[in-house]
Amino acid sequence: MRNQVAAMREELENERARRDEAVASAIAEANDQIAQLRRTVVALRDELERLHAGSEAALARARAADRDEIAQLQATVRELRSELESAHRR
Repeated sequence: MRNQVAAMREELENERARRDEAVASAIAEANDQIAQLRRTVVALRDELERLHAGSEAALARARAADRDEIAQLQATVRELRSELESAHRR
């Protein structure tokens, strides 16, 4: 009887050890996945910030080009107006 109890106790302890090992392995795997996901989030956030900065710079260049073109068109309009007024005076 004692041998049976000892064998059952040993089997129970072995099962607990296997279960504890499985839980620890699952926790370690989940932690690895969490770390990988965090690295992915950081990389994606960095890429998004770079893209955002690049698009802001492109937008600023486009706005500057638009301002230059508007200034040139306004100067052309002034010149044409002046020529038209000179032609009417003659």
